[in-house]
Amino acid sequence: RQAALQGVHALLEPGVYPLHLDATLPDGSIQSYEQMVLVASGDYRYVALDVTDQTTLDPAVTEPENQLILSVVTPVTVNRYWQERFRIPVGDVPNDISAEFGQRRTYNNGLYNGWHSGVDYCICSEAHPYDIYAPAPGVVVLSEKLFVRGNATIIDHGWGVYSGFWHQEESYVVVGQMVTTGQLLGKIGGTGRVTGPHLHWEIWVNGVQVDPLYW
Repeated sequence: RQAALQGVHALLEPGVYPLHLDATLPDGSIQSYEQMVLVASGDYRYVALDVTDQTTLDPAVTEPENQLILSVVTPVTVNRYWQERFRIPVGDVPNDISAEFGQRRTYNNGLYNGWHSGVDYCICSEAHPYDIYAPAPGVVVLSEKLFVRGNATIIDHGWGVYSGFWHQEESYVVVGQMVTTGQLLGKIGGTGRVTGPHLHWEIWVNGVQVDPLYW
């Protein structure tokens, strides 16, 4: 058996779409398969936010950063580093979510042309209020300060699956470092485009952000 993982973009219009697979066999021959797949509505909420720093909304700033992130999460690593269900990256209070995945967003009373590509956690654990943990094993492929995402870390979990952690006050890992489930990654903060301190956690599957809670 073979398995492939592919995210479906949260902005994709509901409907029926063709799924086409090409498989190259050891002898070089190709087998193809296609079927129609139903994409249902995610019933995402609409949220209005006020952002003080207008520069963080400027496409001249946001687009180069988006392309940088995309270039990091596009490669598909042959190794699969995880074996079990992912854990949440904060303390053991899984329901303290301040913003859900997929929200449609307007900034400063503009058009609803934004959306929320991850899950936000507030400072929620009394025992470890600011700690950020690795949700699964992997290799650190980005650890730097960005303009919109603030102090950012990306972990490659293998098979085209990546985790991103934005807005950190501090990061405790470096590029090339192998991390294990539950390893301390950084400290929750308010760097980049934020309305308050929180952790934004997102998961990419083959170049598309998906709801981390499914993982």
